[in-house]
Amino acid sequence: MRPSIALEASAADAIADLAARGLGVAVLSEPMADTYRERLTAHVITDADIPALLALVWRPAHNPALRALLTHCRRAFGGNAAGPRPENRQGTRG
Repeated sequence: MRPSIALEASAADAIADLAARGLGVAVLSEPMADTYRERLTAHVITDADIPALLALVWRPAHNPALRALLTHCRRAFGGNAAGPRPENRQGTRG
Protein backbone atom coordinates (compact mmCIF):
# COMPACT_ATOMS: atom_id res chain seq x y z
CA MET A 1 0.00 0.00 0.00
CA ARG A 2 1.28 3.45 -0.89
CA PRO A 3 -0.53 6.33 0.77
CA SER A 4 -1.13 9.52 -1.17
CA ILE A 5 -0.44 12.28 1.34
CA ALA A 6 -1.77 15.65 0.25
CA LEU A 7 -2.16 17.28 3.66
CA GLU A 8 -0.57 16.75 7.06
CA ALA A 9 -1.26 18.23 10.47
CA SER A 10 0.43 17.84 13.83
CA ALA A 11 -2.02 19.27 16.37
CA ALA A 12 -4.50 16.68 17.65
CA ASP A 13 -7.46 19.04 17.25
CA ALA A 14 -6.55 19.77 13.63
CA ILE A 15 -6.01 16.07 12.86
CA ALA A 16 -9.35 15.10 14.39
CA ASP A 17 -11.15 17.98 12.66
CA LEU A 18 -9.76 17.02 9.25
CA ALA A 19 -10.81 13.39 9.75
CA ALA A 20 -14.27 14.41 11.01
CA ARG A 21 -14.73 16.45 7.83
CA GLY A 22 -13.89 13.41 5.72
CA LEU A 23 -10.53 14.72 4.52
CA GLY A 24 -8.54 11.70 5.65
CA VAL A 25 -7.79 9.56 8.64
CA ALA A 26 -6.47 10.49 12.05
CA VAL A 27 -3.88 8.31 13.74
CA LEU A 28 -4.13 9.20 17.41
CA SER A 29 -3.14 7.59 20.67
CA GLU A 30 -5.96 5.84 22.51
CA PRO A 31 -6.36 8.59 25.14
CA MET A 32 -6.45 11.24 22.41
CA ALA A 33 -8.97 9.24 20.38
CA ASP A 34 -11.24 9.02 23.45
CA THR A 35 -11.37 12.82 23.49
CA TYR A 36 -12.86 12.84 19.98
CA ARG A 37 -15.12 9.76 20.20
CA GLU A 38 -18.28 11.86 19.64
CA ARG A 39 -16.97 13.04 16.25
CA LEU A 40 -14.96 10.04 15.07
CA THR A 41 -15.18 6.26 14.91
CA ALA A 42 -12.08 4.65 16.40
CA HIS A 43 -10.44 1.48 15.11
CA VAL A 44 -7.62 0.16 17.26
CA ILE A 45 -4.46 -0.77 15.35
CA THR A 46 -3.32 -4.05 16.86
CA ASP A 47 -0.91 -5.46 14.29
CA ALA A 48 1.62 -2.61 14.07
CA ASP A 49 5.04 -3.88 15.01
CA ILE A 50 6.97 -0.71 14.20
CA PRO A 51 7.64 1.43 17.29
CA ALA A 52 6.51 5.03 17.30
CA LEU A 53 9.05 7.83 17.35
CA LEU A 54 8.73 10.96 19.43
CA ALA A 55 11.18 13.62 18.35
CA LEU A 56 11.77 16.97 20.01
CA VAL A 57 13.60 19.61 18.00
CA TRP A 58 14.80 22.89 19.45
CA ARG A 59 17.28 25.66 18.85
CA PRO A 60 20.29 25.68 21.11
CA ALA A 61 19.62 28.41 23.66
CA HIS A 62 20.11 29.17 27.32
CA ASN A 63 16.47 28.94 28.31
CA PRO A 64 15.33 27.71 31.77
CA ALA A 65 11.87 26.70 30.51
CA LEU A 66 13.34 24.63 27.68
CA ARG A 67 15.83 23.01 30.04
CA ALA A 68 12.98 22.06 32.43
CA LEU A 69 10.90 20.64 29.56
CA LEU A 70 13.80 18.54 28.28
CA THR A 71 14.53 17.23 31.77
CA HIS A 72 10.88 16.25 32.19
CA CYS A 73 10.78 14.56 28.77
CA ARG A 74 13.96 12.59 29.44
CA ARG A 75 12.46 11.28 32.67
CA ALA A 76 9.06 10.55 31.13
CA PHE A 77 10.30 8.96 27.91
CA GLY A 78 13.39 7.09 29.05
CA GLY A 79 16.36 9.31 28.45
CA ASN A 80 17.84 10.74 25.32
CA ALA A 81 18.64 7.82 23.05
CA ALA A 82 18.96 9.97 19.93
CA GLY A 83 21.99 11.93 20.99
CA PRO A 84 23.83 13.85 23.66
CA ARG A 85 22.19 16.33 25.96
CA PRO A 86 22.34 19.89 24.59
CA GLU A 87 24.82 20.97 27.27
CA ASN A 88 27.14 18.11 26.22
CA ARG A 89 27.09 18.87 22.49
CA GLN A 90 29.92 20.87 21.07
CA GLY A 91 28.97 24.49 20.42
CA THR A 92 25.59 24.43 22.20
CA ARG A 93 24.22 25.27 25.59
CA GLY A 94 21.18 23.69 27.30
